[in-house]
Amino acid sequence: MTNPCDYLAEIGEDLAMLTSRQDQLLTLRQYGEYLPVMDSAYKTNDQLVPGCASATHIVAQLQDDGTIHFIGDSESFISKGYIYILIEALNGCTPDQILQTVKPCVQTFAEQAGVRLSMIQSRANVFENVFHFMQRKTAEAIAQHQA
Repeated sequence: MTNPCDYLAEIGEDLAMLTSRQDQLLTLRQYGEYLPVMDSAYKTNDQLVPGCASATHIVAQLQDDGTIHFIGDSESFISKGYIYILIEALNGCTPDQILQTVKPCVQTFAEQAGVRLSMIQSRANVFENVFHFMQRKTAEAIAQHQA
């Protein structure tokens, strides 16, 4: 597994090098096309990310080796791109990494990639909302495992 902070730094640099916002959005859309199709059985209200303008779903599954595996989807192509990036960064991480270690890396990525710049507010919020929801779902997966 690639270090999540290294992965986010690399993708953040790639997005920052794009000269136009249009190119960045097109690239995010292309990332979203790599996101596997999410089974509709997972698209429940419990998996719905709050605060997103488009229906966005995230599922966290605690694996036998103690790592977390995410699946996700969104009606928005740009949101799908952000979900893909976060899933690629965080799949295979331990709960401690997701809940504590990677937060500064995610914040640096958002700044570097200009997530909040020149965007519709709902799009700017989706990245942060998805990450926080992934953290919440990680905590829930741990609690369910311990119950």
